[in-house]
Amino acid sequence: MSTLPDEPTLRAILGLASRAPSVHNTQPWAWAVRDQMLLLRADPHRKLLHADPNERDLVMSCGAALHELVVAAAGTGWACTVHRTPEGGRTDLLAVVTFTPREPDTADLGRLAAIEQRHTDRRLVSSWPVPRERLDHLAELVRDHAVVATTVPDHLRPVVLSALETARAHQSTDEAYLAELYSWTRGGTEDGIPESSLLAAGSDPSSYSRFPGGTLADDYGDTGASAEEWLVLATASDDPLSWLRAGEALDAIWLSCTTSGLALVPYTQPIEIGSTRRTLQHDLLGDNSCPQVLVRIGWPQRHQALLPPTPRRAVDDILHHESAASS
Repeated sequence: MSTLPDEPTLRAILGLASRAPSVHNTQPWAWAVRDQMLLLRADPHRKLLHADPNERDLVMSCGAALHELVVAAAGTGWACTVHRTPEGGRTDLLAVVTFTPREPDTADLGRLAAIEQRHTDRRLVSSWPVPRERLDHLAELVRDHAVVATTVPDHLRPVVLSALETARAHQSTDEAYLAELYSWTRGGTEDGIPESSLLAAGSDPSSYSRFPGGTLADDYGDTGASAEEWLVLATASDDPLSWLRAGEALDAIWLSCTTSGLALVPYTQPIEIGSTRRTLQHDLLGDNSCPQVLVRIGWPQRHQALLPPTPRRAVDDILHHESAASS
């Protein structure tokens, strides 16, 4: 029989789930307790109107939080049953979660620890290659979420880099988009991306960053070329349920990379532009699936210090209780 964790435990779980990655660190999730259920909704007030008008990034971000909720609950002694609820184009209610007590195992505890260790490091990776078996393992993880991970072969990497540059050039001419971007990268105390997590102006352009210059120096000290790998996470359909699952899958491989010491950076910019999204779908996926996010993976530089955690909203801001009569 399902039952909710007590209030302090639930708040602790939600605090951990809030460490999930989100577009521009907008943290666009809202949780509600109703009877013995926890409901996940997207917060429309935190939508990126110019970068994400169709709410793809919004829902993917909520999917990442949903996955971290399940991981955090498992690590603290609770198994989750998730009913994903997007219907048609609606994103107001995304999932309903129920809880059952269950003793955590070693794997649960390892993933729990990875939640607080996970971060976005946009600096160039080292020259150490990522073993094929690790990439295969990540592909297995995303299949559990009805998502396919395709590794980009060397001869198709120019397609990825061209799509990144084309999307950046396209959006750099949109003043409303740029104003929105800057509003989430300057001075936020509870959300947004702090300057300490953004590459300093003049960093190597192969970092592919769309963001304005920050204070993070990319003092690349490796004598070899950056041995990054690129993955495309794709789904069979292109709808809110697919976006939700893509966010869950992204978080699953990110926590796995964190545990093994790999750095991961997601790129949604080429997916936000219709022309570059179609190019990726055709050239990388043979028009067989819908791209949802590009992922860069590699071993970080050994000499570089770990980055500080980015800010998070308080649990009081994302959790409320509602009656069964609420809609």
